[in-house]
This record gives sequence, structure tokens and C-alpha cells, in this order.
Amino acid sequence: MSLIPTYRSRPSALHAARAGLGAAFCCSLALVGALYRHPLVLAAALTAVVVAGIATGVGREVWRSLRLALPLALLVALVNPLVYAEGDTLLVRGGEVLGRRVDITLEATVAGALGGLRVVVIVAALGLLSAAVDPDDLLRLFRRVSYRSALTGALATRLVPVLARDAGRMGDAARCRPHPPSRPAVARAALAGALDRAVDVAAALEVRGYALAGRPARRRKPWSRHDVRVAVASTAIAAVALAGAAADVAPVTTYPTLEMEVGPGALALSAALLAPAAAPFVGRGARRGVARG
Repeated sequence: MSLIPTYRSRPSALHAARAGLGAAFCCSLALVGALYRHPLVLAAALTAVVVAGIATGVGREVWRSLRLALPLALLVALVNPLVYAEGDTLLVRGGEVLGRRVDITLEATVAGALGGLRVVVIVAALGLLSAAVDPDDLLRLFRRVSYRSALTGALATRLVPVLARDAGRMGDAARCRPHPPSRPAVARAALAGALDRAVDVAAALEVRGYALAGRPARRRKPWSRHDVRVAVASTAIAAVALAGAAADVAPVTTYPTLEMEVGPGALALSAALLAPAAAPFVGRGARRGVARG
């Protein structure tokens, strides 16, 4: 659980903005990782995530998400050249495994590395979202759409750490016994405890009238300067990313031969992504009115 970023209220522009706008800002950075394979563009998006994390005071949480993403990225980088042998540049001529010849090509290796870098960008952006956007405010947005789904999500985000602590304590208690039970027995005990806790929570919610709750009234709240800044930044990042993908800026071709353009188009796209990502945290206006964040 220590690798998973958790939200804590901090005095920053991203924390002070509306939850929906903060989530849009983080998801716009993740969109870059989903649309592009060029290493320069992906490096710019990752730099934007790190800069935003440091500016909002959640640099450690972003580092935790990077530690979580690196093994996944390494797995993608290693598996791709082993299972996909397309490409004209042969690096290693392997033998046959289960009736299939395993050859490692330069193109498959580069494609795997770029795929791993995309995973890092997406996980880091979602880690920033988890650390800098209030999950309760984010779930509150869905109350008018589906009240019970929002309540279920809120309970799940609160109960997962509790159940993890229960399972850890059961494991510690099991190791203190002279003849410790098996791992399946401890897992069954933890599952039974989780079900008992779920029944207790459901009964408590029913007693308090949550079963009869309806759609809440709409509440209008004026926009703050941080709402405007984050909204403009997220819109600019998403627009630049979509426009660049539509115009085929910074193309990368891995099969059958490796072709990667490193020119003014890729440099301009990277700069166009970095500038709006840093804009909400620059200037005096970024430090005013963040006490509630």
C-alpha cells in the first residue's frame, strides 16, 4: 500500500481547483501517453507530471507511482521482443521454444521500450490524480448521475486500506502462534472478516436512511482563479495532444524498419505540452487563495 499515492489536502493550485478540473488536468497528461510513442513527447509529458507534482507538494507521491510503474514498464519492454519477432534488424537469433522460433529484433526491442515509457507516463499521471485530487469531491460529481454508485465508490476507497490493515494484523497474529496456519487459511479469515464488515456497513447505512436517499439538489459555486487556470491548462494540453495526433506530428514507425522523426515538429509539440502544464503553478496568482486546498 505504500506505493499507492493517497490524497492529502495541501495549499496548491491543483488542490484548490475543483475536483473535476483537477482530474481533467491529470487525465490530459495521461492522454499524451495514450496517443504518442515518440520518446521526446513522452519525456515532455513525464516532465510535466513531475513538475506538477513538485509544484503541488506531492513529489513523493508521484515518485511512488513511478516506482509502481517501472516494473510494469520493464515487463512490457522485455516481453514485447520475445513474443513479437517482426522487424528487419535481427539482434539475437534464438532457438525454438514450444515449436516457435524466438528471434529478437531491434524494432521489437524499441517498440517494447516505447510501450513501457507510455505505461510510465500514464501511471504517473494517474498517480498525480490520486495524490492531488480529493476523491470525495470527485465522487460527489456522480451523485446526481448515480447516487448509489457514488456512495459505493466512496466506501470502497475508504474500506480498502482498512481491509488491508485487517489482513496484515491477521497475518501478524498467525505468525505468533506456535503452529502458524497456512496462507489459504489466513486468506479465508481475511475474506470472512471483509464480508462481516460489509454486512455491518450495509446495516448501518440502511438504519441511517441511505436506502431511501434520492438525487441531491444542484449546488452552484462560483469559479475561482485556480479553477480557470487548471481548466485552461487541461483544455490546452488535450487540444494540443489531439491536434498533434490528427496532424501526425512526431510520427514513429517501428515495423518493418525503425523510423523516428526528431525535428522541429516534435520539439514544438513537446514545448506546447510543457508550457500549459506548468502555467497553473507560475506567478503570484498561483499562490493566492490556496488555503482551502
